[in-house]
Amino acid sequence: MTTALTASTYENLQLNAGLFLRGFDFSTAATAAQLRLLVADAIAEGSCIIGATRGGGTFQCTPNLRAIEADGQRSPTVGATVNDGWTVKLTGTMLEITPDNFAAALICADVDKQGSLTTIRARREITQDDYIPTLCWIGDTSRGFVLIELTNALNMKGAAFTFTDKGEGTLPFEFQAHQDADADQDYAPFRIVFFD
Repeated sequence: MTTALTASTYENLQLNAGLFLRGFDFSTAATAAQLRLLVADAIAEGSCIIGATRGGGTFQCTPNLRAIEADGQRSPTVGATVNDGWTVKLTGTMLEITPDNFAAALICADVDKQGSLTTIRARREITQDDYIPTLCWIGDTSRGFVLIELTNALNMKGAAFTFTDKGEGTLPFEFQAHQDADADQDYAPFRIVFFD
């Protein structure tokens, strides 16, 4: 029998669901141990964590491909495929519902806190403040961590809050990365970093 299983297979697994953090600065972490401490601090402070999720999540990076066609061309030809850009998304389902993550799900909303009342109002106009400058997913690996960071994330699906009898309310999200106008256009608006 043939198999792709090798001696290092179990050293190269991604494990568990991970967590989502907004505005998380990991620039001072050079090792998995240092990243672990930064994540623990972010969780303790509660400033970056989006909240508990259910069902894990998904990272999608889809090229926007276009085939250049010419008369007489009978099949796809090497060099005739062009990538016009990337569609990059992080998706999941929020189990922990807060005013901030509900507002983020609404895409463009204002949150007004007055004493013990918090009011969220959706508006039509999308402003620069609606984009999450950095949205990270961090997951465990057999050797350390993998981190996926989207820049200028915006939930493109809107809010679809589901609540059930004898269950918990859930709020799916689909954050899409957006390019800065002055950014290097040769690269998509995300990065993946492995911490071993």
